[in-house]
Amino acid sequence: MMKLTLVSAMAGYAAAFAPAPMQSSSSTALRSSVGDNLNGWKPNQDLPCYGLPGAPYSFMDPLGFTKNKSISEVKRIREAEVMHCRVGMMAFMGYFIGESTPTIFYGTDVHHTIANNQLAELPIGLLLPLFLGINFAEAYRATKGWNEPGSKSLFSIRESHYPGDLGFDPLNLKPVDNAQAFAEMQDGELNNGRMAMLAVAVMCVQEQVTGHGVLENLGF
Repeated sequence: MMKLTLVSAMAGYAAAFAPAPMQSSSSTALRSSVGDNLNGWKPNQDLPCYGLPGAPYSFMDPLGFTKNKSISEVKRIREAEVMHCRVGMMAFMGYFIGESTPTIFYGTDVHHTIANNQLAELPIGLLLPLFLGINFAEAYRATKGWNEPGSKSLFSIRESHYPGDLGFDPLNLKPVDNAQAFAEMQDGELNNGRMAMLAVAVMCVQEQVTGHGVLENLGF
């Protein structure tokens, strides 16, 4: 089961980076350039999620989270999804790096404590900077994209904010003059992130049941 999950996850990652054909209807939801704050996205109420990348041709919402939602609510849901996708991708790599690489804290034995238990084993001197870093990052995200608490639009995204775009791109990977290219990159990030969240959930359960790390459970 675990081997199949890992193979599926890797296949999903590869597929996510392949250029995906855009439907003609979704192209109307994008401007010809991404020079504005919405990265070329023009909300279209006739499309799922108002035409946000990742929704027009791969939309699945069986529980109706976005049904009859305003554009502000849809942006808030997408912001949460993108953030969880990014955390999921980092967690996926963290499971392998944390369990299967030599570290100062655990020594050179690559079969040390499983990832599920490592956070609780960290001393307070390391936990405090970690939690402070998370708090600062969340405060910056809230300041960047959310309306002020004193405004009438509480718990809502700014009209000028594109969900998940925090302006952090040290490698300059974001397309700055092509709306189609940005939409395809957003699709890749979402597909990778969704697969990562599923994979991490499976790995977490597997470790709780078996008591062994991911690679160790596979015989490595």
